[in-house]
Amino acid sequence: MESLEQRKEGSTPALRRKCNLRRPWVIAVLVAAIIVVILVIVIPLAIILPKKNAHKGRPSTVLFPAYIYPKTNSTWDPLYEAITTFPELEFVVIVNPSSGPGSSPSPSTQYAVAVQRLSAYSNVQKVGYVRTNYANRNISAVLADVETYSNWTSQSTSLAMDGIFFDEIPYDYTSEKAEYLSRINDAVKAATGIQSHRMVIHNPGTIPDSRFDMNTTDVTVVFEQSYDLYETKIKILAETFDVSDRDANAYMLHSVPTMTNSSLKGLVGDLSQRASYLYLTTRSTDIYEAFDTQLEQFCSVVPTELNK
Repeated sequence: MESLEQRKEGSTPALRRKCNLRRPWVIAVLVAAIIVVILVIVIPLAIILPKKNAHKGRPSTVLFPAYIYPKTNSTWDPLYEAITTFPELEFVVIVNPSSGPGSSPSPSTQYAVAVQRLSAYSNVQKVGYVRTNYANRNISAVLADVETYSNWTSQSTSLAMDGIFFDEIPYDYTSEKAEYLSRINDAVKAATGIQSHRMVIHNPGTIPDSRFDMNTTDVTVVFEQSYDLYETKIKILAETFDVSDRDANAYMLHSVPTMTNSSLKGLVGDLSQRASYLYLTTRSTDIYEAFDTQLEQFCSVVPTELNK
């Protein structure tokens, strides 16, 4: 028979054992309920709601290949319109009259007008195109092209280049090729007719041998191929370069599929993590010989200090 003391306490040893047996079961139910809430509500919301800093990119510059001869004063209008529509965006325009400066010491009147118009924009730098045929072209011819661009300044300061874009640069190292590249770089840095800090851009189109590390090369195009090929090279590019290398790198992609603004912004944002100089085009034939109809869309998603 229970004592009054036991009844006041409201429990017996048997009852306490029952309660103790129920506790693990109750805890298990509560844990299961919490997991269900996470699966049903929290995870879907995390997927659906916009992520903070999604597609966030780093401020970049458009490296634009102006390989279209300006037959009329309106030929380059798509380029001028992009430059004026996005004044906060920097452009480096590759000037290329005839696979180089051409045989004449000065550009044609028509070409000069187009270049001088570019000079009127504060967000534009101009670099002259010179090919090296992978260091197989006679170096005297390469140096002569650099000198020709340098001499344009004597005709008008508005024709002055801000640097040189060396195309067809070798990626495979030999000491002879390294000496060749060093000499042509030095010629640019010493050219009195080239203004600003005399930018030197190399375009091997792929990752060059690390032994080509020259302090006179300002920017290297480490990728100039199709979008599909870029998709297969993402890993090696990421392993080779990080954010600290981006100011010395350029990516140029062609055959880019048509995308929504959000998707294109995501792609450009990713590219900008490892390259400060970018160019994308949807064109897959005559890649640089005609303006891309999506040029304005590309420019609109390139990160700047204002929209990064």
